[in-house]
Amino acid sequence: MGAQVESFKIGTNEFLRTSSTLWVRGRSAPPEGDHILRIPFSMHIPADSPPSFGFESYMNVAYVRYAVEVIGMRTGTFAVDRTIKVPILVVTPDPLGHALRTELKLGWPGDWGRVKAESRIRKMPWGDYSTAKMELLVPHLDTFPLFTEVPYSIIITTISAPTKRKGAAQPAKDVFPPVPRSASEIDFELRRHVDLQTPYFPSNPEEYVTDIISKAHAPVPPVDVEITDYVWLPEEGKEDRGCWMQEATFHSSLILRYTPTFLTEEIKIKYTLHLKVEFPGMGNVLRIEFPINIGSGIESPIPIDEQALSPTSGSIDVPA
Repeated sequence: MGAQVESFKIGTNEFLRTSSTLWVRGRSAPPEGDHILRIPFSMHIPADSPPSFGFESYMNVAYVRYAVEVIGMRTGTFAVDRTIKVPILVVTPDPLGHALRTELKLGWPGDWGRVKAESRIRKMPWGDYSTAKMELLVPHLDTFPLFTEVPYSIIITTISAPTKRKGAAQPAKDVFPPVPRSASEIDFELRRHVDLQTPYFPSNPEEYVTDIISKAHAPVPPVDVEITDYVWLPEEGKEDRGCWMQEATFHSSLILRYTPTFLTEEIKIKYTLHLKVEFPGMGNVLRIEFPINIGSGIESPIPIDEQALSPTSGSIDVPA
């Protein structure tokens, strides 16, 4: 028997194609003294069209691509038509996100979404447990608009195991568990789930998209850090016995430049914020996962020659 060969199937769905005649010989000519004829035009893309998108992983590849193709039809027996094909980026209209963008720029006045995580931890396999808590605060939004600063706060609280206190002074050294003291001690990233309807079976791979806070480099925008002094929590009826509590708060904002969330029969994508903080000791980790919906934040089309000047536009990170 010959060697088995894996077979792959490529499916294409050409869901949009429109054609129009922009110019006919003899209809118009360049201005006097100019050899270039400029022909403004516009085209309609249905509002329910999926946004530009690209994804690649092992045995899974998916793209949503748009392009404008101009064909100059030449006359003559041996004349060859000339074709220019220019890829364009498309996002779906998002009136709600457009309104939210305005509110975010003026300072978010609404409610905040809160997600919490808590764990009892200890540095060694023996002894009393300490407590670590983490809370992620982001604006309570139905959609997160692109190219807009969305504020967030991360609050980390630690409570030591029960101990004795001498006098009224602060502890002489860091107590366990210590709070993170810089943003480099936090992992905060955006991940994307891509549900593909393949010819063989549904596939739901997950991919890393970007670091919001990275250990490898300084975060952009920068992160403000506030760390409180230790607070003594005495046991009931025992002023000299209790726990030490400390809190660290990280404030900043995130800016999204990625394909908005969308759903078709073949492709479904969704996003999740992943937050992780590690403490000394084996397995002492706090994790939070917070699903978000990304919208374009754009209400109406932006003429292509004005995109570079528009403060609400930007470049979406889509693979070529």
